[in-house]
Amino acid sequence: MSKSAKIFAATYFLGCCVLMLLGALVPGSNGLVAVVAKPWGKTAVEVVANAEGRIIFVRDGAWVALTEATDQEFIARLYKSGAGFVASSTVALACARWIGVSLERAT
Repeated sequence: MSKSAKIFAATYFLGCCVLMLLGALVPGSNGLVAVVAKPWGKTAVEVVANAEGRIIFVRDGAWVALTEATDQEFIARLYKSGAGFVASSTVALACARWIGVSLERAT
């Protein structure tokens, strides 16, 4: 296999991995989402409050908060309010389980 073919194969593989990762992280229309604030902007609590959302869980730092998205319009409002990234419900639940937070009471 030539060097250019190896570079193409590696680039193609990495591109596919990035697309799959982005597809898994982008939130759907409803369910729990993790709101990650920008380091230089408002806290995640302020972002959710400005988007008129309900805060389900926030830890000490307040840079990541869990909220419930009801539709794509709410996710757009989160970004307009200053969210750096809004992760999908799958990611939000995985993060909550990883740090030992039970969300059974919150939902």
